Amino acid sequence: MKKGIKSRISAILSLDKIYYSHWDSADAVDTFSQKYALDDRSRTFALEIIFGVLKNLKFLDYILKNFLATGKYPSKKCAMAIRAGAFQIAFMNVPDYAAVFSTVEALKSLKRHKREISLANAVLRKFAEKWKDVKFPDDSVKKLSLKYSHPEWLVKRWLGRFGEDFTEKFLAANNENPPKYFRINILKISPENFIAQMEREGYSFQRTIFSEYFELRDRISAANFKPFREGLVSVQDCAFAIPVRVLSPCADERVLEIGAAPGGKTAQIAEILQGDVENFFAIDIIHKRNNLIVQNFRRLGINIPNIITGNGKKSPFRNGMFHKILIDAPCSSLGVLRRHPEIRWRRHERDLKKFAKIQMRMIYEASRLLKSGGMLVFSTCTTEPEENEYAVKTIIALGMKILKIQNSTIPEKFLGDGGRVIRTFPHRDNLDGSFTVVARK
Repeated sequence: MKKGIKSRISAILSLDKIYYSHWDSADAVDTFSQKYALDDRSRTFALEIIFGVLKNLKFLDYILKNFLATGKYPSKKCAMAIRAGAFQIAFMNVPDYAAVFSTVEALKSLKRHKREISLANAVLRKFAEKWKDVKFPDDSVKKLSLKYSHPEWLVKRWLGRFGEDFTEKFLAANNENPPKYFRINILKISPENFIAQMEREGYSFQRTIFSEYFELRDRISAANFKPFREGLVSVQDCAFAIPVRVLSPCADERVLEIGAAPGGKTAQIAEILQGDVENFFAIDIIHKRNNLIVQNFRRLGINIPNIITGNGKKSPFRNGMFHKILIDAPCSSLGVLRRHPEIRWRRHERDLKKFAKIQMRMIYEASRLLKSGGMLVFSTCTTEPEENEYAVKTIIALGMKILKIQNSTIPEKFLGDGGRVIRTFPHRDNLDGSFTVVARK
């Protein structure tokens, strides 16, 4: 089987599992990339299709259903094959005939019914002919929802909060390919020496607002990036440097991270502590995810902190045990839609209140565990007030004081509410959407 067909089959099967069975996107990509033995170039091509379809699904369906006699796809796999072919036609540098032919060949290899194969062929030919003639409704919510493939409830909410210009830029940014940010493992190499090494080895990269971060421009996966394999770097968006920077942990303080998995901030804290992690505790509810933290620490060559599987809403620690606590709050993740586009199709507005209730219980628990005078850092990867500003109200209601951000490395444009909260946005900052607040007990 040709590489191009294998990469498309991998994309179709991954999309089927991610969208219809709610698989984790990374698990789906890894599963089918390995099954079809994709090399780095083929995997990158498949990834572009997978994330491109998820980011443009509503737009594609809006046009494609005009060419389906019943307005419906005959099967889930056929639906994803047609969407994948249409995405290549509309958004990728793939000739129309190649997109149609390869989709048909992929369906044949998947042993789909002849009716499905014929339908895909006919629909994609019509799509190639007419997709540029698309007309959107006049209604702003419907138009933006279709144009940028976001659910109407979210578009309506953002229009009400941010206005049309901000919202459209935000939506557009969520559909762009995000930068590949890495954090340098300062326990193994200084940022200066690492950058010199990157230059010697001919990598294409760019420095960022934070000295220990860089953006890799080369089209290479983390798994095949030599410094990653050697434990010199971690994958992490610069936005998530912020909570740890304002936490400013010290080895002689007892530090707790609640909601630690997948462990990016956990490793960042350990690196700042210079590997002196005796007083550092990290807790997460899912044992499997905690095992991933351990594996990552071994890759980085860092001493493993006290990792506990448990509920951040009711922990095994005594009252007033910690000097500093970081809550990586579970949330809707609406700030990371450009990295996890499937989330937009899984979330509902009612979910925001569910997450807010979980967060409130975590804040209550953190308040119990903090010493008098101790510091709480609360952070999310969402932009919604139910999960951010409402959490601040809970913190204040417990008698804690919201502190003005004093860290000089945080750009002023990130600060809001008189310098008392930190917000980042994809379209404004080219960082993931995030929220951070600091409080003193």
